[in-house]
Amino acid sequence: MDGRFIIRNIPIGKQTLVISYIGYNSISVELNVLASGNEEVDYFLEPKTLEGETIVITAQAQGQLSAINQQLSSNTIANIVAKDRIKELPDVNAAETIGRLPGVSIERYGGEATKISIRGLSPKYNLITVNGVRIPSTGDYDRSVDLSLISSNMLDGIILKIANTPDMDADVIGGTVDLKLKEAPDKFTSNISAQWGYNKLQSYYGNYNFTGSVSNRFFDGELGVIANLNLDNYDRSADKFNGEWAESNDLNNQTVVIPSKLILREETVNRDRTGGSLFLDYRIPAGKLTANGFYSSLASKNLNRINSMILSAPGESNRHYYEMEDRGGTTSILTGALGIEQDFSWMQYDFSGSLTDTKTNNPNERTWRFNQEANAFSTYNFPAGTDPRTIPQFANIDTALTRFAEVWIWDTNRKEKEGSTQFNLKFPASFGDDISGDFKVGAKFRWMSRNNDVEYHGRNGIQYGGSGNEMLKALDSAYPDWGVDSLVQENGWLPISIFLDNYNRSNFLNGDYALGFTVKESMLNQATDVLYANNLILRYSINSLGSDYDGVEHYQAAYLMGEFKFWNMFTLIPGVRFENEYTRYTGFRFREVSINNMEGPPGDLDTLTAVRSHNFWLPMVHLIIEPTDWMKIRLARTETLTRPDFLQFTPITRINSGQDYIRANNTKLKPSVSTNYDIALSIYENSIGLFSVSAFYKDIKDLIFQTNYKFLRGVPIPDGTNIPQSWLGSFPNSDIFINNPNKAYYKGFEIEWQTHFWYLPSFLSGLVLNLNYTNISSEVKKWIPEMIQDSLIRRIPPIWRYRVVDSSRVQRMPDQPRHIFNVTIGYDYEGFSARLSFLFQTDKVSYIANKSQLDAFTSDYSRWDLTLQQKLDWGIQLFANFTNLNSRADRSNIGTSPRTIEYYGFTMDFGLRYNFQ
Repeated sequence: MDGRFIIRNIPIGKQTLVISYIGYNSISVELNVLASGNEEVDYFLEPKTLEGETIVITAQAQGQLSAINQQLSSNTIANIVAKDRIKELPDVNAAETIGRLPGVSIERYGGEATKISIRGLSPKYNLITVNGVRIPSTGDYDRSVDLSLISSNMLDGIILKIANTPDMDADVIGGTVDLKLKEAPDKFTSNISAQWGYNKLQSYYGNYNFTGSVSNRFFDGELGVIANLNLDNYDRSADKFNGEWAESNDLNNQTVVIPSKLILREETVNRDRTGGSLFLDYRIPAGKLTANGFYSSLASKNLNRINSMILSAPGESNRHYYEMEDRGGTTSILTGALGIEQDFSWMQYDFSGSLTDTKTNNPNERTWRFNQEANAFSTYNFPAGTDPRTIPQFANIDTALTRFAEVWIWDTNRKEKEGSTQFNLKFPASFGDDISGDFKVGAKFRWMSRNNDVEYHGRNGIQYGGSGNEMLKALDSAYPDWGVDSLVQENGWLPISIFLDNYNRSNFLNGDYALGFTVKESMLNQATDVLYANNLILRYSINSLGSDYDGVEHYQAAYLMGEFKFWNMFTLIPGVRFENEYTRYTGFRFREVSINNMEGPPGDLDTLTAVRSHNFWLPMVHLIIEPTDWMKIRLARTETLTRPDFLQFTPITRINSGQDYIRANNTKLKPSVSTNYDIALSIYENSIGLFSVSAFYKDIKDLIFQTNYKFLRGVPIPDGTNIPQSWLGSFPNSDIFINNPNKAYYKGFEIEWQTHFWYLPSFLSGLVLNLNYTNISSEVKKWIPEMIQDSLIRRIPPIWRYRVVDSSRVQRMPDQPRHIFNVTIGYDYEGFSARLSFLFQTDKVSYIANKSQLDAFTSDYSRWDLTLQQKLDWGIQLFANFTNLNSRADRSNIGTSPRTIEYYGFTMDFGLRYNFQ
């Protein structure tokens, strides 16, 4: 990255050294190589010229050139984002920036990207590191990382590797993303950036972002220190529509979906990010010592207003709910690493150790519900194809019939700690004048502990019991001016009227729906505190135990690989990696004995501990062919794997109070293994820039899916689900996890072009282009069990035994878009720079159901962004960012029926940067 190269085993005598870098004129230097050992020489390239005129390369264009040259020098298939390119687009976090690379699609929350899918594979199939140190997962159930935690302003670059080499962690079937921290340059530098912003949806003017860094070298340049700080605040409010649809049959007995529930949400969300990093390097003979620390936290505060209409769900017909949620908390990442590396010509080694800690703390989150259970709708049986916008007109709005019904409070604490040590040795080798390279061996040990603890309390039934309700009595005693007793005497319950607020918005959900009743948060908190003080809030044991688990994971790995160059045309990288995993987790098995299990502990409560262990040998080979000095061809065959989500294999098994539904994790799940084939062609030249085409193919065995399993007489209990035979008397349905017996297949291709039109005449020479297109297809045959009659047992009365048959169906994999397209058109002139970018991705499958009519899909998504920058004197730069210019909403469907619609609105930021050196 800093232009340092080592060339070993050069034959003694006169040689020619050729130095090239896209964007600059190449040079050839005659050398007389001596036998006296190492020699260090500096060379400088001149920028390319056009008709004798030197082309001025702006910082933004230089960033693109840097990324191109880093991609070309990589020993695997990679995409690079250089630090100057990060600054040229209005991306507030790392996920947004990575989402502009080939093959990458994004998941969004609150109007910003949070997670990434690589080549159509879900975020949990990727690996995220900071300076090579793994970031533990941040979610409660899977192994994905929320990249919105990390501000892109803290990064020195981003490297996405999409074909593993044996010296890389193997638990990745999508791609490995390494977020690079800045290292101290050879002189004192400092910079600061400040910006202010606006969000249109809530007319919020308080967005801000402050970033600063300072660096220097001490003790004659031996010690380098660089510190970075980032503070930002963004309004991420959203209006959300959610439609739930139930299975039904039409007049032709064909499966259709009919509306069963509408949920309209206004989410007022504020997010604060705080981050910092410290990087030290100390130069020692033939190498350096490094130490780095990285911290980032994301604090959120949510106030959500919800209007829910229950239409035809079994047992819940004809109800209207109004809810308010007070939610929020903090998720943080802290990493620390120490390392040493030295190069003695005959041998290189590096040793490093790291510790990483992630925490999620969401304390005292609260939800309140008001119910209208009588005469809520004039009709609630709506046919297939109903436009959901017409449904609210059938609601019978009545404050007197809408009762204060429920209050829920929960605390979530999740901690994950991870440590690792690794050691690598590299030995150069030469076989005559035409073959040279090196052997590399290494080992790694990684350990992890994880704990997830949820405490859930609350009370339902507040609306029942009239004046004899102890909860209503407590409220009347604490706040007599509310008139609780008189309202209860008049209505038989506490109506919503005393809590009503006058808050409303005409543009809610783009004006298609009314926000509905809104209530005062302050009064609801007062009511909740009174119930707490009078010991009327009870523990909800089912939700408190249903997600609790703790455990440890140990991983050991070793590898052997080589990298050999033949005749300056072929580079062969063969190798093999061995990985061993050991996991031990503890969870609970229990039976709900009453609705919500609010009174006493659950039944059949057992603590379960499950141990898993697996070994893998993973062979890999890469071949790089350079037929000319302007072309590279890369081929790779690799094997990688992915491990189950936490809430797929931890020992948690539960049955509801009706004894008709079981949810069971599977402690016998195996990791999934992917065999990957990649080929990439790169063409690079000063006038062309970098043009690349790549193709890939994957077959993945033992992928993990959730499937529905009906226990009938004779149907066996799947191994690893920890379901006792005594639970099956009422023939319950269940949701379980399985290793799919059928392989999944991925294939696709990517096209990328990065260039700077420096050779065009006059003002056109400032044009910059970056575009990429990805085409992906996948196929998985999901195993779906069906229970059919097998044999009749002759008795009085006679009974049937059943057996399980395979009724699998084929679909593409979840989170896989068919097409991804990104284009950025830029213009640089002296100190001015502009970048207009467009992002597009087609629909994705979000859930594969037993029947195709019930599959869920996201809709196509596109967005326009614009950033403008102007350099002034004294190191000052002004900039403006305009995001989501087209105010695009996120949408998803079940079949052709709308499932979710989320409006975020347009945002803009204005700021100033100051650089001093």
